[in-house]
Amino acid sequence: MDQLHERYWIRLLPWRRKNKPESKFAQIKFASKLEITRESGWVYLELQLLNRSSWAVWVQEANVVLIDLRAEWQTADSCAQARYEILQNVGPNDTLSVSLARTIYDAAGRPQGPYSCLIGTTVRYRVLDEWCNAKLDTYRVEMAALTVIGLQSARWYDKRIKKINSSVGLTTNEHKG
Repeated sequence: MDQLHERYWIRLLPWRRKNKPESKFAQIKFASKLEITRESGWVYLELQLLNRSSWAVWVQEANVVLIDLRAEWQTADSCAQARYEILQNVGPNDTLSVSLARTIYDAAGRPQGPYSCLIGTTVRYRVLDEWCNAKLDTYRVEMAALTVIGLQSARWYDKRIKKINSSVGLTTNEHKG
């Protein structure tokens, strides 16, 4: 059998086809979410990055937007933005957790008392030579310095923004994480 036919038959083997779905997007199984985790008496606000694909995912950064910031001794505006560089690979079928508490605290102007805000987070990542964005649902977070007091989904806010964007004709091509 010549080399051309041999390469053709190797491509038809079942284990080769399993790793090559019809499209690139079928291969990307990457999700992100915010969670409160408790460990040894400490409470953390963590960004969970879940890679359920058979490919490594390079996670570049998380962009965090604070909206409707409310603090007793507020030094920041009611809206703020921060960027958290992650710069790590998440291996196939692996999870990476990073804490966003310091990023939120700094963006909020390091308030001395309790504070709360809406958080919009977008994770920028690269997989199969393609850059993607995973937009998380909006959450309301309550904190005191770096300590997380509460975290609640604010899907009503996402619906409101989607309605506003559709009324002015804005669309987005982001992956919902």
